[in-house]
Amino acid sequence: YKIRDLFGEDMAGTHEVLYIAEKLLEQFLPELYQHLEKENIHVTMFVTQWLVTLYVREFPFDLVSRVWDSFLVEGWKVIYRVLLSLMECASKDLLGFQFEQILHYLRDFPSTVNGQDIMAGSLKINLKRKHIQKHATLWRQNLGAVG
Repeated sequence: YKIRDLFGEDMAGTHEVLYIAEKLLEQFLPELYQHLEKENIHVTMFVTQWLVTLYVREFPFDLVSRVWDSFLVEGWKVIYRVLLSLMECASKDLLGFQFEQILHYLRDFPSTVNGQDIMAGSLKINLKRKHIQKHATLWRQNLGAVG
Protein backbone atom coordinates (compact mmCIF):
# COMPACT_ATOMS: atom_id res chain seq x y z
CA TYR A 1 0.00 0.00 0.00
CA LYS A 2 3.06 2.24 -0.42
CA ILE A 3 3.16 3.36 3.20
CA ARG A 4 6.91 3.89 2.82
CA ASP A 5 6.16 6.67 0.29
CA LEU A 6 4.56 8.70 3.10
CA PHE A 7 7.99 9.15 4.66
CA GLY A 8 10.22 9.50 1.60
CA GLU A 9 12.68 12.34 1.27
CA ASP A 10 10.19 14.54 -0.58
CA MET A 11 7.17 13.10 1.26
CA ALA A 12 5.41 12.81 -2.11
CA GLY A 13 3.18 10.05 -0.77
CA THR A 14 1.99 12.26 2.09
CA HIS A 15 1.24 15.13 -0.27
CA GLU A 16 -0.74 12.81 -2.54
CA VAL A 17 -2.75 11.32 0.34
CA LEU A 18 -3.58 14.80 1.65
CA TYR A 19 -4.56 16.03 -1.81
CA ILE A 20 -6.90 13.06 -2.28
CA ALA A 21 -8.38 13.59 1.21
CA GLU A 22 -9.09 17.24 0.43
CA LYS A 23 -10.72 16.43 -2.90
CA LEU A 24 -12.86 13.67 -1.38
CA LEU A 25 -13.99 15.97 1.41
CA GLU A 26 -14.94 18.56 -1.21
CA GLN A 27 -16.79 15.91 -3.24
CA PHE A 28 -18.64 14.08 -0.46
CA LEU A 29 -19.14 16.83 2.14
CA PRO A 30 -19.26 20.04 0.09
CA GLU A 31 -21.06 22.18 2.68
CA LEU A 32 -18.48 21.33 5.35
CA TYR A 33 -15.62 21.78 2.89
CA GLN A 34 -16.86 25.24 1.90
CA HIS A 35 -17.30 26.24 5.55
CA LEU A 36 -13.76 25.17 6.39
CA GLU A 37 -12.46 27.09 3.38
CA LYS A 38 -14.43 30.19 4.43
CA GLU A 39 -12.84 29.94 7.89
CA ASN A 40 -9.36 29.49 6.34
CA ILE A 41 -9.04 25.97 7.72
CA HIS A 42 -7.07 23.80 5.33
CA VAL A 43 -7.52 20.04 5.53
CA THR A 44 -3.80 19.59 6.20
CA MET A 45 -4.19 21.50 9.47
CA PHE A 46 -5.94 18.57 11.10
CA VAL A 47 -5.85 15.40 8.98
CA THR A 48 -2.11 15.08 8.43
CA GLN A 49 -1.50 13.26 11.74
CA TRP A 50 -4.63 11.18 11.25
CA LEU A 51 -3.67 9.92 7.82
CA VAL A 52 0.11 9.65 8.09
CA THR A 53 -0.27 7.46 11.18
CA LEU A 54 -3.33 5.66 9.78
CA TYR A 55 -5.24 6.92 12.85
CA VAL A 56 -2.93 5.21 15.37
CA ARG A 57 -1.66 8.31 17.12
CA GLU A 58 -4.84 10.14 18.01
CA PHE A 59 -7.82 7.81 18.03
CA PRO A 60 -9.18 5.21 20.48
CA PHE A 61 -7.96 1.64 20.09
CA ASP A 62 -11.40 0.28 19.14
CA LEU A 63 -11.42 2.48 16.03
CA VAL A 64 -7.74 1.93 15.22
CA SER A 65 -8.04 -1.85 15.38
CA ARG A 66 -11.08 -1.84 13.11
CA VAL A 67 -9.41 0.52 10.64
CA TRP A 68 -6.26 -1.60 10.48
CA ASP A 69 -8.22 -4.84 10.03
CA SER A 70 -10.02 -3.26 7.08
CA PHE A 71 -6.92 -1.50 5.75
CA LEU A 72 -5.08 -4.79 5.36
CA VAL A 73 -7.89 -5.99 3.07
CA GLU A 74 -9.09 -2.79 1.35
CA GLY A 75 -6.08 -0.49 1.43
CA TRP A 76 -6.45 3.28 1.34
CA LYS A 77 -10.13 3.18 0.51
CA VAL A 78 -10.98 2.42 4.13
CA ILE A 79 -8.71 5.21 5.38
CA TYR A 80 -10.56 7.75 3.24
CA ARG A 81 -14.00 6.33 4.10
CA VAL A 82 -13.19 6.63 7.80
CA LEU A 83 -12.03 10.21 7.27
CA LEU A 84 -15.31 11.05 5.57
CA SER A 85 -17.26 9.32 8.33
CA LEU A 86 -15.35 11.23 11.01
CA MET A 87 -15.96 14.53 9.26
CA GLU A 88 -19.61 13.72 8.67
CA CYS A 89 -19.97 12.96 12.38
CA ALA A 90 -18.31 16.27 13.30
CA SER A 91 -19.98 18.39 10.62
CA LYS A 92 -23.05 19.42 12.62
CA ASP A 93 -20.79 20.97 15.25
CA LEU A 94 -18.16 22.33 12.87
CA LEU A 95 -20.67 24.13 10.68
CA GLY A 96 -21.60 26.30 13.67
CA PHE A 97 -18.03 27.16 14.63
CA GLN A 98 -15.51 29.75 13.53
CA PHE A 99 -11.74 29.37 13.01
CA GLU A 100 -10.51 29.12 16.59
CA GLN A 101 -13.45 26.98 17.76
CA ILE A 102 -12.94 24.60 14.82
CA LEU A 103 -9.28 24.06 15.63
CA HIS A 104 -10.04 23.54 19.33
CA TYR A 105 -12.83 21.09 18.52
CA LEU A 106 -10.68 19.09 16.10
CA ARG A 107 -7.84 18.89 18.63
CA ASP A 108 -10.10 17.10 21.12
CA PHE A 109 -12.34 15.29 18.64
CA PRO A 110 -10.30 12.07 18.17
CA SER A 111 -10.62 11.08 21.83
CA THR A 112 -14.41 11.47 21.75
CA VAL A 113 -15.32 9.24 18.82
CA ASN A 114 -17.09 5.91 19.03
CA GLY A 115 -15.15 3.52 16.84
CA GLN A 116 -18.11 1.27 16.13
CA ASP A 117 -20.28 4.20 15.03
CA ILE A 118 -17.54 5.66 12.83
CA MET A 119 -16.90 2.34 11.10
CA ALA A 120 -20.63 1.74 10.61
CA GLY A 121 -20.95 5.25 9.16
CA SER A 122 -17.98 4.70 6.88
CA LEU A 123 -19.68 1.70 5.29
CA LYS A 124 -22.61 3.93 4.26
CA ILE A 125 -20.35 6.26 2.29
CA ASN A 126 -20.50 5.48 -1.41
CA LEU A 127 -16.78 5.89 -1.99
CA LYS A 128 -15.45 3.88 -4.91
CA ARG A 129 -11.88 3.13 -5.91
CA LYS A 130 -12.50 5.13 -9.08
CA HIS A 131 -13.04 8.27 -6.98
CA ILE A 132 -9.67 7.80 -5.32
CA GLN A 133 -7.98 6.88 -8.59
CA LYS A 134 -9.37 9.96 -10.34
CA HIS A 135 -7.82 12.28 -7.75
CA ALA A 136 -4.57 10.31 -7.61
CA THR A 137 -4.26 10.59 -11.40
CA LEU A 138 -4.91 14.33 -11.30
CA TRP A 139 -2.31 14.70 -8.55
CA ARG A 140 0.30 12.81 -10.55
CA GLN A 141 -0.48 14.76 -13.74
CA ASN A 142 -0.14 18.07 -11.92
CA LEU A 143 3.04 16.87 -10.21
CA GLY A 144 4.48 15.98 -13.60
CA ALA A 145 3.54 19.40 -14.97
CA VAL A 146 5.39 21.09 -12.10
CA GLY A 147 8.48 18.87 -12.21
